[in-house]
Order: sequence, then C-alpha cells, then structure tokens
Amino acid sequence: MAERYSKDFATAQEAVSFFGRAIYQNEQIIKSSKPGSDKFKNATKALAAAKKQLEAAQKAVQAKRDADKAKSDKAKLSKSAAAAKEQYERDVALGNTPTPRYGADGSSLVPGTQAYFEGSTTKPKITDTSAKNVYTGSGTKDKPLELNGKVFSGSYKGKEYKNGILVKAKVEEPGTDAAKAAAAAAAEKAKADAAAKAKAEADEEEKKAQKTMWVSWLRTTFSSLEDKTQKAQVDALFDKAIKQGWDEATFMEALKGTGWWQNTLPSLRQFFIESNDPRNKATFAEKIGNNITSISAKLEALGVQPRSVDPATGKVIDNTELIKGIALEAVKNNWTDDELENYLSTKSEIIFTGGGTLGSYLERVNQTAYLYGISLDNNMKNAINTSLLDPLDGRDVQYWLNSVKQMAYDAPENKPFLASLQAGRSLYEVTNSYRNQMANLLELDGTAITWNDLMGKVIDKETGNARTFADFTKSLKADPLWQYTRNAKETYSNMALDVAKMFGFQG
Repeated sequence: MAERYSKDFATAQEAVSFFGRAIYQNEQIIKSSKPGSDKFKNATKALAAAKKQLEAAQKAVQAKRDADKAKSDKAKLSKSAAAAKEQYERDVALGNTPTPRYGADGSSLVPGTQAYFEGSTTKPKITDTSAKNVYTGSGTKDKPLELNGKVFSGSYKGKEYKNGILVKAKVEEPGTDAAKAAAAAAAEKAKADAAAKAKAEADEEEKKAQKTMWVSWLRTTFSSLEDKTQKAQVDALFDKAIKQGWDEATFMEALKGTGWWQNTLPSLRQFFIESNDPRNKATFAEKIGNNITSISAKLEALGVQPRSVDPATGKVIDNTELIKGIALEAVKNNWTDDELENYLSTKSEIIFTGGGTLGSYLERVNQTAYLYGISLDNNMKNAINTSLLDPLDGRDVQYWLNSVKQMAYDAPENKPFLASLQAGRSLYEVTNSYRNQMANLLELDGTAITWNDLMGKVIDKETGNARTFADFTKSLKADPLWQYTRNAKETYSNMALDVAKMFGFQG
C-alpha cells in the first residue's frame, strides 16, 4: 500500500531524506504492482506528491545554505571592519598617519568613516580605457595634423610632421647606394604592411568566428533536450541571439526566461549543461572519475567491493555499474556527504560482500538470527540493510540484535524454553541435545537439520510443551526416514533374532 506523508520534520534536511526514501519505496511498489490496480494507482499518486515535497524540501535546504553563507560573509566583514577601526584608533592615539584604505573603484577613503573601516588597504588596479590618442587633420596647411586637439610634431604612421605639416622626404638620386637602400626599406616596409594587414584581417575573421562559436557548442548541448516545447523555446532563442549578435553571457541570461530553466532544479540544470556541452568533456569525465573513486572508498568502508566472488556459491558479485550510477546521481544533484549517505540508505539492492563496518554488522545479525531459530525474509533483510546505511535512522546493530532475540521470545513454539532464552542462552544451545539425537538416529549432518524439522519433533502440537527425551526419540523412530537408516535395520534384525530364540531357534 502506498505510504501517506503527513509528518513534521525538525529540519529541511530531514525532509529531504524522508521524501527521498518515499520516492524509492513507491517506485518499487509501481514496478511490482499491476497497472490499473488500486495499489498501483495509490503508489503513483504518492510518488507524484513525494516528488513535489522533495523539491520543496531541497529548495528550503538551499535557502538555508544561502542564508548561512550571507550571515558568515557579514560576520567576516564585521570582524575585519572592527580590526580596521581598532588599528585606526591606535594610530590616532600614537600620532601616526592612519593607514590609507581604498574603495572598490580605487578612490581613497576618508579615515574614521564606516566606509574607511570596510575598505581595503590594497588599492585596486583600475584600467582607464577611456583615454585614447586621437589624431585629426591631413598634415596640410589648411588641415594640419593635430593630436588630441593640439598641433602635432613628430612621427606618425612612418611619416614626419612639423607643426602639423607633413615634411617631404629627401629624394635620393637614382642609382646611388642611398637610393637603393631607401628603395629596399620601402619594399620591406610595404611587405611588412601587407603582412600586418593580412594578419589583422585574419584575426578579425577569427574573432568573428569565435564570437559565434558558442552557438554551435550550445546547440549541441541542448540537442538532447527531450521536451519538445522547451526545445522549441531554446532554438528560437538561438535564432534571436544570432540575429542580434549576442555573446554567450547574454544568451545564458535570456535562457532564464525559458520553460526549461524555470521547471528544472538548479543542480539538474548544471548537470545537464556540464554533461552535454562538448567543451566540458575532459573536465566532466575527470569530475565523474573523482566521484566514482570517492564513492567507491565510502562503499568499501561499508563492506561493498566493486567486484568480488561469493565464497559459498562462487558467483561473481559486480557492483561496478551500480557505483557508477550513484556517482552520476551525486554529480547530478550536487550532493553533500550527508545527502550521499541519505541516498545510499535507499539502495537496498546493494550487494554487501562482507568486511567493512556494515558487512560485519550484517553478519552478526544473520548469525544471531540463526542461533535463535529466526528466519529473516528479504523484506526484513532490506529493512536492516537500509536502517544501518541511514545515519538518521537511529536503529544501530544492537537494536537489530535485540529485535531478533525478541522475535525468538515471542515465537509460540519457543515458549517451553523462554526462561532459558531470557537468561541469555540461544535456542541452538538449549535444543542442542535434541539436534544431536536427531542427527544420530536419522544419520544426518546436524547442520543440515532445519529449525522447522527439529522443532516439529521437539514440540508436542497438542500441549505446546517440549517432549521428554524418550518421547522425542520415539517420534523420530516413527519418522519414515528412520526406516531406511542402518540403525533401524540393525534394530529390526536384533528383534527378529530375539523372536527366533523364543521359538527354539539358535543363531
């Protein structure tokens, strides 16, 4: 049956953990239920509700983080300003010149003001791009060459000017060395000018290409968008960006108005762009690799190996793909370590291979269950597994050991041995003599005798009491299995010999 959610939470983080588990549980119900059934419908409704509540809880968590960061930043600034004020007062008392402090625009701040205390002792470098040299005029008498409004004298673009008038170059006599040198220099200069012009044109073309290259990258990024309406909005935005000559930053700002942006969680938006933008291929692969390494280490500490062999069955246990999937989810949702652990608590299908914290805990619980005659079904094992993984669950290994023992105390068939169980002895201990007798008479391996078979012989169904050892032995000999044992054949043979002797036959 689908779970109902009407719970108050101490923190938004607790709500995220709760609804994350609720989503997983209802997904499992949907997978195992028949479509159209009440169970299927209820789980579908519960799943949709849990997703909305999870989104709200995640927003609340993010809001708290933002508030905490703002508070921290304010505290740091306040602390810095307090230190600056203290230093200022010390300088004044000593008659020293207060330390100069600057604003973000590079301006000097008035000592003793609040702005001064919150300023920086390092003057920011402000580049003034507004001051440029402006040449006007053509270098003639009626239009003299001027620099920033003043008559210019000197070299400009390889030519000499005096009082704004172009000075005519001295003409060398043809054929002289000076003329040849001048011609060679002129040719070299023309060649250099042509090369510079070609390079400038190529640079301009490259600049234009680079300016619109981002469109190609981002078109590839959003080509995998599945929602047709959202994709149409984004494609229309690309067309508008090209027509109006936007840069990438302008496009990304405009993207905030699309349905895709507004209907997608921030962490999922970031993951979508990171994982689909070809420019991020190397860095994204590295990020995923680092996450896989980190998560593998966490799981190995719990007793989960990426790949191992079950010593009992020889079956290869491979968690590799599962670990990769968890790593992708961690990156997609930008999880903290606590959020990762909360997610792991929902993954009851993880195969634990022994060892590690969780592996040793599970082994202890399983061993205790066997010694107390309790059979743990898959649902119970999954519940234990999920509980031990979840740091917020509150039920540790000792809780589950006590739970297994309590199940043994409550079992009706164990009532004759309840006092011994409560005194600290296991059911295996108090019934061991019965097990050994059953193994000897039926010629079985004691470890192969199931609890159902043993207790079915030990407990008298009519009275609910434990049979005496003699009655227990009698019930074993009434078992069809005993008829085929060597013990039975020897017993029958001896009985036949005794009967023969009674009638005068000698063996």
